[in-house]
Amino acid sequence: MVYDVERQNRDWRRLQYEHEVGNNPLNYDSWTAYIRLEEDSAPAPANKHRIRELYARALAIVPPLCKLLWKRYVDLWIDCARYEEFVAAGGDAVERTRQAYRQCLELIPHTKFSFVKAWLHAAQFEIRQLNLEGARKILGASIGCAPKAAIFDKYMEMELRLGNVDRCRKLYENYLDWSPRNSNTWVKYAELEKTLGEEERARGIFELAIGQPQLDKPGLLWKAYIDFERL
Repeated sequence: MVYDVERQNRDWRRLQYEHEVGNNPLNYDSWTAYIRLEEDSAPAPANKHRIRELYARALAIVPPLCKLLWKRYVDLWIDCARYEEFVAAGGDAVERTRQAYRQCLELIPHTKFSFVKAWLHAAQFEIRQLNLEGARKILGASIGCAPKAAIFDKYMEMELRLGNVDRCRKLYENYLDWSPRNSNTWVKYAELEKTLGEEERARGIFELAIGQPQLDKPGLLWKAYIDFERL
């Protein structure tokens, strides 16, 4: 009896979601709720074809140039990729996940707006596959078409963990070419050189920084420089 009630409730909700997405295919929140309903209705191996069908239907509805709609759409792509990687699994999980991220990034109108989380999720996936060159290509492409602070930070963090100091330096230089007003980045670059025992490099970075015509936090930069010289 309880099972019948649960099934009837699930069937009713399924009809409700079909009605909602039929009336408004751009209602990505309803698509997401619909997919969650199906995910909860049976173990992953039993219903993955149904869930993939729903993702395919939802993702075929490319939104107009409205950032809020695109945010929901990109979230759905990320959910799809993570479903393939962590839930559906199987022998083709890696390629299906990679293809989902690739399609998502190709569809985003980067000249209008971009989404850091899409780039980062794609790069983090490649890192989990130990495909560091793949991660570098994704992060590098992001910097090339839609540079953001979070992308630079993640890329530098990855290279530093790998001990690639020269790559990290190059990224700091690119970061500061893109955002020379960023006092915090100048300080971090100088502190990196200091931790490496490269005091003259650190001093040179501070000198370049204070020579910038505009800084967002000059007080922070000067304090860091003074503290550096006191030691």
